[in-house]
Amino acid sequence: MIAIVKANFNQEITDKLLAGAVAELDQRSVAYKVFVVPGAVETVGLTKQLLDTSSFKAIIVLGAVIKGETDHYQFVCDYVTQGLSQLSTVATIPIIFGILTTFTEEHALERACPTRMNKGGEFAATALQMIDVYTSAKLV
Repeated sequence: MIAIVKANFNQEITDKLLAGAVAELDQRSVAYKVFVVPGAVETVGLTKQLLDTSSFKAIIVLGAVIKGETDHYQFVCDYVTQGLSQLSTVATIPIIFGILTTFTEEHALERACPTRMNKGGEFAATALQMIDVYTSAKLV
């Protein structure tokens, strides 16, 4: 089973990321469970909690951070990137960084839309590929 952690902030975008990921997993008959948190920052803490359960083969983290008029964008991006990077270095399963960091909402929508760039589908495909890599390397 794969865990999907989805941030609700910028929900129009993250819903599209989720749709793309779920479609990819459904197409390959892979079981998953979706967890929803308020924003990208909260994805880090939940990812840690999910790692501690040892119940999943991978965790896909979905979110969207869009640059605004303040420095908040940079602080959120740094926090999430560092937090998920640190967890990835100690995790025994793949953690897929599916947080879009864009300058505009239009760029995020282009990347998230399942009929366009479909990054959600790509994140799910990457999770499956990395599960295979970890398994073949006898890491899990």
